[in-house]
Amino acid sequence: MGFLGEIKSVWEHICTHYKPGQIEIAGVIIAQIIGFVLPAAAYLLIDVLFPEFSAKHKIQSMRRQPTTAQIWHCIKISMFNQIWVVMFHAVAVYLTGLEHSLLIMDSRLPSLKTVAVDFLFGLVAREISFYYVHRALHHPSIYAYIHKMHHKYTAPISFAAEYAHPVEHIFANILPIALPLTLKGTHFLSLMAFTVFELWEAAADHSGYDFLKLPPAEIHDLHHEKFRVNYSTLGIMDWIHGTHVVGWDRPQRKAAEQKKD
Repeated sequence: MGFLGEIKSVWEHICTHYKPGQIEIAGVIIAQIIGFVLPAAAYLLIDVLFPEFSAKHKIQSMRRQPTTAQIWHCIKISMFNQIWVVMFHAVAVYLTGLEHSLLIMDSRLPSLKTVAVDFLFGLVAREISFYYVHRALHHPSIYAYIHKMHHKYTAPISFAAEYAHPVEHIFANILPIALPLTLKGTHFLSLMAFTVFELWEAAADHSGYDFLKLPPAEIHDLHHEKFRVNYSTLGIMDWIHGTHVVGWDRPQRKAAEQKKD
């Protein structure tokens, strides 16, 4: 029996011995731990275990890095967001009945082609949806009440990826990842695999390190440092809209001021 055969056997065993709702809840918890908590903790441990390597590969200078107290505060809020989302999801599944799943729970494994198509679809959907949600959160009428909290860390750390107002956490961190593939009718395992990747990407994007070029942490790190640049995750939507260069908005402001004069 090959590797895929073993996965198929394990998955069929799980589907046979556990209720769909139980599998869904467990899967969401495991995805959060593997995709975000462990990688985010690993990035932070670099500072402690390898200080010289850390100082060499930090994108921003060491004097701009958050204090120990700020790091612990970030971890506390980030983990709170993790916990309340899982609890809310678990309650929703429980109320609908553990015999049912809110997601596509098929005992048959999705094909590798299906997983690849779902993955590409999810990447594109998240890139587009996150860009516009993120731009909206930067609107002056919204920013101070919601998104300003996330920008507390101008030199971000891994856990800062989920250091956010609850409203932002739902509309910027959760829905752009989960909603498109859920509406597409993606297999539960395919959705969990994509979720794990995106959670890791979020931790990497906020890690503050440049030694791992995929995903490019420099893109989002610059957003935290300069504020009005790089709103998307992959940079595609920023390239399309011209928001990938620092100062992209200044000619527009200058033109507006000249019109007023």
